[in-house]
Amino acid sequence: MAGSVKMKGKTVEEAITMALQVLGKTRDEVDVKVLSEAEGGVLGVFGGKEAEVEVSPKMALGEEAKAVVQEILDKMGFITLVSITAEEGDTINLDIKGEDMGRIIGRAGSSIDSLQYLATLILSKKHATRVRVLIDAEGYREKRKTMVNQEADIVAKEVEKTGKEKPMPPMSAADRRIIHMYIQEKYPNLASYSRGEGQGRQLVITTKGSEPPKA
Repeated sequence: MAGSVKMKGKTVEEAITMALQVLGKTRDEVDVKVLSEAEGGVLGVFGGKEAEVEVSPKMALGEEAKAVVQEILDKMGFITLVSITAEEGDTINLDIKGEDMGRIIGRAGSSIDSLQYLATLILSKKHATRVRVLIDAEGYREKRKTMVNQEADIVAKEVEKTGKEKPMPPMSAADRRIIHMYIQEKYPNLASYSRGEGQGRQLVITTKGSEPPKA
């Protein structure tokens, strides 16, 4: 890792202390990776092994998210450039530019949604707190939002006309969330709810007050 220092010492703590001196950082400002523990030699003298650590300055959360996504794409063989478009609290917005965007986005956004989920999982686990990574590529998210809202318009107008609820085809949680918000904003006389499990989960548009009570 760029800016990192590898250091050996009689103990792990001694190696960390020397690395901190080289970097000019405090313990709270770095990440430490223990490469090897110290091992005693014969009679405590011969053949001993020093401890070794790698100490790296902590990255800002946005830069860390960018690095995680870039590394995943690099290992998958994609030629891309990941950039930060917004950072607010624990939410990081990233954008991908490069080659083969169709494969990166995937059918109905399946690949980019999986990438987004994986990056969120990695960072949340590392920091032991909720971190949300939102990823876009070539304006895909806005195009997708427009498309699913157009589909929702067709169903919503039919529900208004007939007064009967109607389900939409199974879709991702992200698409369902978009339509939930859209129905709330544009159709005050209608409501929406989700039903079903897994890949078969659907969004249903119905008249206001006819939706089932929330569990």
